[in-house]
Amino acid sequence: MEKVIAFPKKEDPIDPHMTGEARCLSCKHIWQAVAPIGATWLECPSCMLMRGRFIYPIEHNEGLRWSCDCGNDLFFVTPDGIYCPNCGEWQSGY
Repeated sequence: MEKVIAFPKKEDPIDPHMTGEARCLSCKHIWQAVAPIGATWLECPSCMLMRGRFIYPIEHNEGLRWSCDCGNDLFFVTPDGIYCPNCGEWQSGY
């Protein structure tokens, strides 16, 4: 069963939101998400983990974009290098 979120009443102040397809990096569930502008992580309605990401992120700059072979575009940078928190692969060639 999908989680239903109530929209604010007409008299409530309007908060800008973005919407689009999202995918959970943990269980791979795909759903239509709504979140405040600037949200990075989304709660997956299937596994309830905060591992959801918009599939088609909003880009403010043009140019090349790095992504892992698993499809993730978020990386952890450590003194030992850069790795993908989704599959654990160390990145090279950047």
